Amino acid sequence: MTKLLGSWALAALSCAVAPQIVLAYDMPIQASFAVAFSATPNTANTAYCGGEPGPIAIEAHGDGFSTFGALALSLQKTESGPLFHGCITLTAPNGDSLTAIYDAAGSAPPNANHFSPATGTLTFTGGTGRFTGASGKATFTAVFDSFYPGSSFASGTGTAPLQGMAFYVVQGTVSISGRSDG
Repeated sequence: MTKLLGSWALAALSCAVAPQIVLAYDMPIQASFAVAFSATPNTANTAYCGGEPGPIAIEAHGDGFSTFGALALSLQKTESGPLFHGCITLTAPNGDSLTAIYDAAGSAPPNANHFSPATGTLTFTGGTGRFTGASGKATFTAVFDSFYPGSSFASGTGTAPLQGMAFYVVQGTVSISGRSDG
């Protein structure tokens, strides 16, 4: 009996001092989102996710569906000419969130109906819940359409925020790391 208790004690001690093993696995992400946005002059000179402050601050919210299930999208970015930089958070219905740095470039001027295409990347930087420790990268294509640009600050004659909608298609890989007792 003493040998058995000694073996159990040794096994318990081994588990207690064993190093944790980090397990990582890559998950493809494919998603599409529809969002509404509002743009205003960046009078506070705000910058997001380590970027430079652009002259226009943009906030967008919406939702969509992905290989991870339903996700809400929240984005804060600035615009400087055709370049956009900011922070994006994708949140699952249970509250788990996936965060990323957002970089995009407009690829053409708006057409007669104010539609503008863009392409960009998401660089995943972490998250909460099942996305804790996430990393990876995805590319996206987007199309933006602004409403009533003539009455907004963007026309140079109005003072209202520029409002509109955007549609995103995202594709890439999210690496999820978790810990397991060794």
